[in-house]
Amino acid sequence: MRKNSLKDRIYTYAKGRHYFSMKDLRKFFNQNNITYTNNNLKQSIYRLKLDDLIYESGRGWYSTIKEVFILTKRPIEKTIEIINSNFPLLEFSCWSTEQLKAFFHHLPSQFVSFIYSDKDLIETLREFLENDNYNVFLNPQKKEAEKFVHFKEQTVILRPLIAHREPKDNHSAKIEKIIVDLYMEVKKIGLIDKEEFKRIIENIMSNYRVNLSEMLDYAHNRKIRREIENIVYGKFMYTNATI
Repeated sequence: MRKNSLKDRIYTYAKGRHYFSMKDLRKFFNQNNITYTNNNLKQSIYRLKLDDLIYESGRGWYSTIKEVFILTKRPIEKTIEIINSNFPLLEFSCWSTEQLKAFFHHLPSQFVSFIYSDKDLIETLREFLENDNYNVFLNPQKKEAEKFVHFKEQTVILRPLIAHREPKDNHSAKIEKIIVDLYMEVKKIGLIDKEEFKRIIENIMSNYRVNLSEMLDYAHNRKIRREIENIVYGKFMYTNATI
């Protein structure tokens, strides 16, 4: 590409970052007195995507990471099937720490699954799962954290669904939801420590592309957008590159 063209300047800005937003790109250009029009900016972004130099990462977000994160559903398939067959109309989403085991620094001795469903029905769901030999905790808080010292097999934590739409594929939570939910479990029950959470998110997001707008929208719904943004910006979006 032609040196110092708008396309070249965008690429130079992008290549030092795992992720960037159109808003941040415009801010950088304005601070560095780089002339552009919105139309030329969009055209240049479009050409960079055609050249496989940058990739979409949700509404208004882009990434230099080509490979999309693909989440294994195997650890939760049985649980989803059991609930679906007995509560076919129930709205719920499910994920397990086992789905993230490749990204832990300190691998847990036992894994735990999380199920999010209608707050008026989770008591019924708890009774059903306990009758099916699951070890179930109903919406626990920090004061109950000592009960989790030794997880048993088939341990499930039930939480109410968030009022707004959750990122999920049928009943399987997407990675964008899991990252936000995991952070909430760090805060609520100390499931893992905060540094381990940061290592997990760094291992995932520096190697695989996630939908940042979807993740941040969900974090907003859970009232922790600023906290998640601070982690994301600190880990993936600062650079010493200049244009």
